[in-house]
Amino acid sequence: MTELVSGEKPSTKAAKAALAAVTDATRVLVVVDREDERSVLSARNLPYVHLITPDQLNTYDVLVNDDVVFTRAAFDAFLAGPAQHKGAAAATTAEGSVQA
Repeated sequence: MTELVSGEKPSTKAAKAALAAVTDATRVLVVVDREDERSVLSARNLPYVHLITPDQLNTYDVLVNDDVVFTRAAFDAFLAGPAQHKGAAAATTAEGSVQA
């Protein structure tokens, strides 16, 4: 799904309708982009929804929920993977020793 909620204002009713259009599961894991505050505010009060960001995605949450729904931005961020070498103070050489 491209967006969980369209428009400028958060809407729990719109989030519920959007999720109902793609799944009828009783427990839904919704993965949203960290900057997507509108979707978070819209879906956080739905008792059957668990919200996380792509960098928080883990095996446990996937297994305990019936369906996993990504927004487009969250899916793209997940496929891009973690940021490379951000804040790394040391690097490992081919021999396995650490260089600072």
